[in-house]
Amino acid sequence: MQWGIKWWLGLPLTPELGVCAYCPDKALDAHHAVTCKFGGDVVARHNALRNAIFDFCKRALLNPKLEAGAGLGHERRLTRPADILIPSWSNGDKPAAIDVSITSPLKSNILSEAGVVAGAAARQTEERKHTCNDTICSELGWKCVPLVVETFGAWGRTAGQFFGELASRLAAQSHSSKTTMLNNIYGRLSLILVRANARAFNARLATTMDLLEG
Repeated sequence: MQWGIKWWLGLPLTPELGVCAYCPDKALDAHHAVTCKFGGDVVARHNALRNAIFDFCKRALLNPKLEAGAGLGHERRLTRPADILIPSWSNGDKPAAIDVSITSPLKSNILSEAGVVAGAAARQTEERKHTCNDTICSELGWKCVPLVVETFGAWGRTAGQFFGELASRLAAQSHSSKTTMLNNIYGRLSLILVRANARAFNARLATTMDLLEG
């Protein structure tokens, strides 16, 4: 609970630790803990969310393909335009290239706006994903669909639209209500995100404490 409050306030997790064990030039605050690219936590969190969304798509009988961009040329592979490819997402539409991303509203380039506009960080990342991937997706006959979640748990507008449609398809398959399926989607993804963030906190605190005690 204390870590969560400090995270929301942008405070150091523990003042005596000072810096991140993986990045000696970075202060060990909660924002850095959940965005640090070293140690594997960022990749693990992304993959866990991607795999859960992929599972929901399979259950909805959408015939999804995981990491469809893996077969592209080297230059295109670096952009990873499709964590998940859905061959037929809506009537007459192109295959949907799902791009899962996690961003933080505490980043310096969005902090001021994110403090007054809900979802500003997710919107910024959605726009960046379209800039990076729209041309490549168009060449491949795909439609770029960025699903962006902020580290505090808020999903972007495109994700909200996607999950709403996905919930409808799941409801049709399971004979449940759309509301029930939508709650299932958000509930499972929220749990994955919270647990991944907690693991990132713990990993950096434990490693830093070991270094200090050593």
